[in-house]
Amino acid sequence: MNLLRLLGRLGPGPLRRLVLYAAASALSSTLVLAIVNRAAERIAEDKADIVDVPMALAFVASVLVYMVVESRMVAHMASDVEEVVDELRMGLLDRIRRADLWKLERFGQTPLFESVTQSSQIISQNSQFLALTLRSVLLTGTILVYIATVSPTAFLLIGGLLGGGAWFYVRLGRALDERQGAMMAEEAVMFEGVSDLFDGFKEQRLNSARSQDLNATFGTVSARTTAARDQVHLHSWQQFVFGECAFNLMLGVVVFVVPTYSGTFAQEVVKVSAAVFFLATPVFGLMQSLAVTSAAEAAAGRMMDLEKQLAELAEPGSDGPGLPVPKDFAEWRMEGVEFAFPAPPGEPPFAVGPFDLTIRRGEVIFVTGGNGSGKSTFIKLLTGLYHPLRGRLTLDDAAIGPQRIAAYRELMATVFADFHLFARLYGLDPVDRVKAEDLMRWMEMERVTAVEGDRFGRRDLSMGQRKRLGLVAAILETKPILILDEWAADQDPHFRFKFYREVVPALKARGLTIVAVTHDDHYFDVADRRLHMEEGRLTELTVTEGAA
Repeated sequence: MNLLRLLGRLGPGPLRRLVLYAAASALSSTLVLAIVNRAAERIAEDKADIVDVPMALAFVASVLVYMVVESRMVAHMASDVEEVVDELRMGLLDRIRRADLWKLERFGQTPLFESVTQSSQIISQNSQFLALTLRSVLLTGTILVYIATVSPTAFLLIGGLLGGGAWFYVRLGRALDERQGAMMAEEAVMFEGVSDLFDGFKEQRLNSARSQDLNATFGTVSARTTAARDQVHLHSWQQFVFGECAFNLMLGVVVFVVPTYSGTFAQEVVKVSAAVFFLATPVFGLMQSLAVTSAAEAAAGRMMDLEKQLAELAEPGSDGPGLPVPKDFAEWRMEGVEFAFPAPPGEPPFAVGPFDLTIRRGEVIFVTGGNGSGKSTFIKLLTGLYHPLRGRLTLDDAAIGPQRIAAYRELMATVFADFHLFARLYGLDPVDRVKAEDLMRWMEMERVTAVEGDRFGRRDLSMGQRKRLGLVAAILETKPILILDEWAADQDPHFRFKFYREVVPALKARGLTIVAVTHDDHYFDVADRRLHMEEGRLTELTVTEGAA
């Protein structure tokens, strides 16, 4: 089982403890059955009308042992599962954190979010049912052993019925799993339609044909989803009803079948009947647990499979000790750097490079070019987020290989076109409040929000304002290199002018090396150099060439 494999990551101790607790719970519960039957037998034999104190005390003790052992089993199981889920979740997050960007982009985010959040939650919520499943199995076994001591014939018949019922119940469960898979697939399509409605709300309101087609498609998918859910409910109840019928058949076997093969069974019918009634708890508990743990079992399998997949996404050198790079570098070079995106068979791949470029410390470089020309790919190669197929990066005479890539990236602060404004100013501990407040005033954001502790007070802002906060965070990092990708595109004319005429020169005066992707041809003269991208090729133009 995946859940047992998952629990085994903590070592043999938790599994051994689970088995011991489950066995103690099963034995104490069976002991309660034996004591009750024995007490009833004595009353029938002795015609006693007083309480058998020793037997009553044994009964109470058995019940107390069962309560303590059962409670501790579930509590320890929940604690162990939470520990191993946390260990696995942190391991997944660490692997994601160290993954190669290019491989991670191709892998996609959906399975990552699903495993890190939803799957771990499913396992945590249903962890106690693993303990109850094991307890139910052991309790069923101990009660069958007790029945065997009372009536071997009853044991063989009931055991055979239980074995056949379990086999058929598992088959019903597999059919139910298939129906659940079909239902989840239909629900995914339905959620896609809901996403289309919300994300494309303006477009569907402006096109009645699109709106009607969207509604009709959603209705069809909704009907299929409803039918799939009906099938799941039907198979779930069929499985449950079968379990109830199997239990009733066991009673029928005890009353109508066993006496045919055992002439002395009349004396033991009450004991066996009581034992069968005791079987109801573990049997129905097992039915419930199996139904619930199937989801947790699948979730555990997905998380462990993802762990193996993420291991293949690891960036070379991300786990080993790194080598330093010269922080006071004089030159930053790309030497014959090339990169190509995979393409379908028969189609040429989109390739960029070769890039042969030298950037001197303290320069302001503007990168221009049309959409799809390769600017963003060039920036990812320059920052080391993409690894070149050929060529290399160097700082002075230090080649940037796998051992130096982490230290190389530490020299850069960035605000990408699709940047993320973090909830906290991670990595800035403590935050220089005076410097932060000065930067907020410089970015004209002091009346909109403020730096509160280690975070911005508000983040529900326009993209232009969010990018200003992103620039504040980047400057607070005090890195020697600043990378900006289409930063000014979302600014109003006033602040765009301020950015180019005031902010960029001031940052250059502080000694920062700035590489900025831009389309603002009115301000090309602010740069020391202009690099132009076209169809993946880089050429250097004068700072006034092509300017309006």
